[in-house]
Amino acid sequence: MHKNQRGHPVEEILKILSSQTLNSISFDDAVAKTYFFHKISMLLRIPTLYFDFDMLYSGYTTSGILEKGESTEIIVPTADRIKEDLAAGVEKISLNKYLVIFDSLNGFFTMLDQKDAGRLVNSMVMLLASAGRYSSSTILIGSISKFREGQGWILSALGRRVIEIEKMNIISVKKQESYFQLSLVDHNNFTKSSIQFDLDAM
Repeated sequence: MHKNQRGHPVEEILKILSSQTLNSISFDDAVAKTYFFHKISMLLRIPTLYFDFDMLYSGYTTSGILEKGESTEIIVPTADRIKEDLAAGVEKISLNKYLVIFDSLNGFFTMLDQKDAGRLVNSMVMLLASAGRYSSSTILIGSISKFREGQGWILSALGRRVIEIEKMNIISVKKQESYFQLSLVDHNNFTKSSIQFDLDAM
């Protein structure tokens, strides 16, 4: 745990996620990413919009591996319906407080598969973030990505850059032997604070 860290790890994680409307969270493992989001959705106890681009979470809940929360709405977007699905999400979070989860940015780009996908993804996320600020909603944008010096956070296998805006949290979650480490970093990947936690114990 960071030397300035205080309180229970779960409380500190939720505090970080709630400190900004938009959170970009990088993972090195797809299963851990989905399990982490599941845990956060259960802990926050507010209505959740789960955009399941990777279709992992919907698969886990359908098979009974994970239990979907009563207030969680899973949306599995398609290229044909993505604009309608996001518009409906924007309308909901502009009126009420929600947890919005994008799982994941990699899946979002893969689904779009077009030259201007970056511009389209950025505009959609910014629209959600703008609506979310009015209702104090929390938006989590997950990705499988790595930081490259001089390039920033890059999506694994795709080579595209992860969304970066001035007012957002940049977070890295990595598995360290028997525990996970969540690091809040700046745009140059310098660690501002870090938390060690047991994902199963959350």
